[in-house]
Amino acid sequence: MKKLIPIALVAGLSLAFAGSVVAATHCIRAGGWGTGLLENFASFMANAAMKNQAKAWGGDNVKISKISEKCEWKTLAFECTAFARACK
Repeated sequence: MKKLIPIALVAGLSLAFAGSVVAATHCIRAGGWGTGLLENFASFMANAAMKNQAKAWGGDNVKISKISEKCEWKTLAFECTAFARACK
């Protein structure tokens, strides 16, 4: 019985540590898209869509990394895409 207690303790701590590592690295690549006649408006819409996706996935406490954004003029308006890493 005395030999089982240390083995069970080590096994339990190992599982707890493994679970915390997996939870700490749980991230997604969130993205959004926006259009507008003004580049600022299209950029704002893309950022808002990206943040909405991240918060829908991870709740209000989600952490968003540096945002990667690309905007270009298409036929009648600007189209912007925004991406960032979101972690719980």
